[in-house]
Amino acid sequence: MSARRSPAARTLASGSRVDLLDLLQRGGPQTVGELATLTGLHQNTTREHLQRLVSDGYVLREPEVRTVRGRPRMIYRIAQAEDVRTDPVAAVRLEESIARAALTRVLLDGYGKQLDSPRRSAEEAGRTLALRHARRKPGQCRPGCQDAEHDTSGLSDEDLVQRQVDAVDAHLDRLGFDPTLDADDTGLDFHLWRCPFLDLARERSEVVCSVHLGLVRGVLEATGGPVVATDLQPFVGPHHCVLRLRKDVVAATG
Repeated sequence: MSARRSPAARTLASGSRVDLLDLLQRGGPQTVGELATLTGLHQNTTREHLQRLVSDGYVLREPEVRTVRGRPRMIYRIAQAEDVRTDPVAAVRLEESIARAALTRVLLDGYGKQLDSPRRSAEEAGRTLALRHARRKPGQCRPGCQDAEHDTSGLSDEDLVQRQVDAVDAHLDRLGFDPTLDADDTGLDFHLWRCPFLDLARERSEVVCSVHLGLVRGVLEATGGPVVATDLQPFVGPHHCVLRLRKDVVAATG
């Protein structure tokens, strides 16, 4: 089985999305209607492609600056370097890039070293990194705060599970694992089709895979809920690993 494409590659694999980026690059900020006319796409199709580009950080959506009365139109433009300083979403993406660079450093620092327990040391490094990153995110609620966005007191058990699964899915996707979820009555398995550290993982899977398992456990802990990560099974196929999650009975019952 060949390695699957990264999220960025999947986004830019669409010719229509590349055309939209080219139009915005050459023509400056434009509306959905203007871009639909230029590309010949339906407005709804154009809007869907633009939303994907916005979600992946290539394009920004903002209200038009108007000098006359009336509801402003929404304008799409190419994301620029200075947006990181003012856009919270862009700032979060920068934090994620920093976290990934830090993860790479953790893996490389551990490569070739003799440790009393490589798996435990690597897992703890990953968990610590994930928790530190979660605390740095703009708007992230600190322990004991009452931020409604991060308050889980009113959520049902099912909602908590879904929230944790979504957080893990987003985390794995951002790192480039191309995850797919297989959920049934026995558990929650994430199939990972593309390891961004494949060569190193083949040499030192006890370090690399343990770091990733620790990262996921840190994400689950930071998100809050009954789901725990039990293990990560490396190389069940040439480019295929399986992350196993389950609902923790102790956490679920309090």
